[in-house]
Amino acid sequence: MVAVSYAVSLRGHDKIPTMETYQEISQAQEDETTGQPPAWLRHFPRLARLYRKYERYFAIIVFAVGFIWDSLTMVRIDSVIDNVILLFYLTALAIMIFFTLRRQSGRDLPKWTCKLEPHFLYAMQFAFGGLFSSYVIFYFKSASWTRTQFFFLILVCLLVGNEFLNHRLRNPKLLATLYSFCLLSFLAFFLPIVFASVKPVLFLIAGALSLLISTTVFALGFPMGQGYWRLKMGPVLACILTVCLSLNLLYYANLIPPVPLALKTAGIFHGVAKTPAGYEVQYVKPPFYRLWRQYDNPYYLAPGEAVCCFTAIFAPRKIQVRVRHVWSRYVKSVGWRVTDRMDYEISGGREGGFRWFTRKRMVTPGEWRVEVETDRGQILGRIDFTILNSPDPHPPLVTRIIP
Repeated sequence: MVAVSYAVSLRGHDKIPTMETYQEISQAQEDETTGQPPAWLRHFPRLARLYRKYERYFAIIVFAVGFIWDSLTMVRIDSVIDNVILLFYLTALAIMIFFTLRRQSGRDLPKWTCKLEPHFLYAMQFAFGGLFSSYVIFYFKSASWTRTQFFFLILVCLLVGNEFLNHRLRNPKLLATLYSFCLLSFLAFFLPIVFASVKPVLFLIAGALSLLISTTVFALGFPMGQGYWRLKMGPVLACILTVCLSLNLLYYANLIPPVPLALKTAGIFHGVAKTPAGYEVQYVKPPFYRLWRQYDNPYYLAPGEAVCCFTAIFAPRKIQVRVRHVWSRYVKSVGWRVTDRMDYEISGGREGGFRWFTRKRMVTPGEWRVEVETDRGQILGRIDFTILNSPDPHPPLVTRIIP
């Protein structure tokens, strides 16, 4: 094996390999594994043959199974077990990246890693997949199909793309980009949970920690001497800085979902009242082909009626934050015109979300919408609906309880 020969020839020497040697080692390592089944699978000849035969579908199957599993097990963003698992992934990645960089430079690895190192590529791919899958689930719950869908689509692309990156995960620049992105995306919702606050300064702290930790992992992984460290660290640091700056720009442009907050339930109703069993809502019974629509759209307006907007917003335990309902009406000449901003404070911890409603009177027929947003303008959700003059007689109302 070429890579092994290089490693043996460098043992006992302090000389750092040249750039040409590094490239030859990396190419040799890639040639050794390209088209080969995972090392552990080679102990099972029949499974290895099946792998070679259906290799093109292997990543898709693993992706589907992993995503379904995470969807069923990742229940709450403030779950201690879920966050411990994500921290384990990030820690394991840091360790594997460190030893991968050391091996690429031709340095000897500790004996206890000799049996583990051949599995690092697949283990890193699995860890990245677990992180991206969890982020897609958590950020999806906080994303609205408005401006924040952009970041959610980035996560989806990374989740799918990760399934085809296993032979490219030796590239330090790619590793730096993915790791710093995963670390900052985690800290963006983990720090608010720990400090029971969603203040913007926590995102700045998350960015600084991500920059510090990611830089340290790669700085320790590259050997020192003969300009090699500076040569390799420069592009890696540029990637890490680019990720941190880009995510900060997205955050302050309100293009990142406001995790750990999430809109659980929202709807427009004729009436909302609090009862011992929950909130009692009234709406016009939908036609049989829209039985899933248990709210008013269109809203049939009778003289003197008011429109109610009900929402339930999830927040982790101990978090208190102000949110608002922004009522807007579409005016053909100017577009959407804000008519009301109704603020209230929510308290976190309830599984079904903090429930509240606002009521608007003196409405007119036309296109309306209510945006649910934080006090700094991050959109949790949007409800679009149409108001029509009610026919005579008024369509019958049905009642249900939202627990």
